[in-house]
Amino acid sequence: MNSLAWLAGCLVALSLPASAGNPFGAAEVQDEELAQLRGRYVMPGRIIHFGVTMSSIWENSAGQTIGAGVTFQLDEQAQPSLHITQLTPQGEGQGSGGAVIPGNGQVVGGAGLTGVQGISQSVRSAGDFNDGLNNLEIVVTRSADTPTQAADAAPWSGQTGFTGAAGEVLVSTRNGGLQIQLDAGAQGNALQQIGGGNITQQANFSGSLNTARNLATLSVALRDLPLGQDLANCTLEQLRALRPGGY
Repeated sequence: MNSLAWLAGCLVALSLPASAGNPFGAAEVQDEELAQLRGRYVMPGRIIHFGVTMSSIWENSAGQTIGAGVTFQLDEQAQPSLHITQLTPQGEGQGSGGAVIPGNGQVVGGAGLTGVQGISQSVRSAGDFNDGLNNLEIVVTRSADTPTQAADAAPWSGQTGFTGAAGEVLVSTRNGGLQIQLDAGAQGNALQQIGGGNITQQANFSGSLNTARNLATLSVALRDLPLGQDLANCTLEQLRALRPGGY
């Protein structure tokens, strides 16, 4: 009896493919197979909103600010909208009237940071007591309501720039995506861009006592499933169709 059990075990082991030799081990999945996963876990009609929001703002040592934001939205009818917001209204952001500490530092190198495929975030400082933040957030919600535009947002009409006491900011398109370039003169600069297979956020300080914020949000709003619709079974059916041969 023991001999038969041992022989059966050997035959089963030899009949398994190499990838299944260890049923609890990891199995490699090819890129082509991963590409089939896109969109498989969201039922048709469930996405009611998709949006991208970027904002960049700079404040110098005198409290003077300059910044801009851009918002792209796509509703369930696939109707896109693109709006720009000046984050420093006219007459504001001029600070307390104090003198700006001169910037004499120099940030060198870093040219390859804008060529990264994926996400690149960097804060580099050649001054003292600077504060830089790069943040990317992905938000998935279940709601029947779609976000509304800010009251002071202006529809996109092409490349747009704003100028203030702290510097200037330019919102433009790049590689099929969006870009915000912020120039604070001798105090430094900031960059934020999305598109072309990458997301880049940079803050470079050449002065002191500056604050820079690059914020980006990718948002998706899903419609709740009707009562009685079994999402788990739908997902299992999609997984079963993904790889008929098994692992």
